[in-house]
Amino acid sequence: MKWFVSARSAETVSSAIRTGDASDWDEAVTQSIRAGRELTHADDGTPLTPSRNYRIGDGEVVSTTDGSSSAGEDDLRRRIQQQTEYDAGINPAASPSPVAEQWGRVSRWLGDNLESVSIAGATEDQVADAMRATGGLWPEELTTFFRLVNGFPRENWVSIFPSHELFDLNRAVSERQLELDIWGEIDAEMGAEPQTDTSAGDYVGTYLPYFLPFAGADGYLLFVDARPGPLHRCVTEFEKVDADGEGPKWPSLSAMLTNLADSLETGKAFDGRTPTVVDGELRWE
Repeated sequence: MKWFVSARSAETVSSAIRTGDASDWDEAVTQSIRAGRELTHADDGTPLTPSRNYRIGDGEVVSTTDGSSSAGEDDLRRRIQQQTEYDAGINPAASPSPVAEQWGRVSRWLGDNLESVSIAGATEDQVADAMRATGGLWPEELTTFFRLVNGFPRENWVSIFPSHELFDLNRAVSERQLELDIWGEIDAEMGAEPQTDTSAGDYVGTYLPYFLPFAGADGYLLFVDARPGPLHRCVTEFEKVDADGEGPKWPSLSAMLTNLADSLETGKAFDGRTPTVVDGELRWE
């Protein structure tokens, strides 16, 4: 059985990749975890970020953000097995999607710690309408996320991210179209060639139809990259000046939510800021 593990350079937007072929699933997981632990530097010598992306066979990528050197092997095996079973439709009630699992942690913390919080997900019709309006490019993680939380109502607003507002579906669709219009004009003025042969996570310096925003503020967006490739589903920040120049921030939406839940539960930093509750409201310092 084939396996794959990758990690992103801390200094560039490129990724270091290791692959192999094992006799069965268990051995493939063992080999991939070992390779992930050994993958500390890219081929050019630059250090790699702690996050790792694992894929076993034809399954979805399983991402970790706590570093393959510190994450327990049993936990990694459990997460990989859970994702494999979920992909295959095996007992989905016992194996929730990683997004649902991590958002569950976030929503429980919000309910336990804030004075007033209102969380409602989008309907199937709303999700379908948004997908039709954007070409149907949405990865399952993103649709699952919006089914769980479709933004926050203004009267019960929650600053769930330090520097970005969580969008509802209508805002996500409109912000995507706005960026496509703006950057389309810029590209036309500059005579830029269409970006038609790039993979998820690759720098393009413009806004692509594959970029699906779910949060943002003041011209800065967080989007899921729906392009194909090993980093399919990665989360990147789009900046109004430097575009996607910083590269992926998280390998997946579930990885980002894992970091967020860990931050809320332990008080450690998320995206450079630490959470605190002031007068019943979530704030970031």
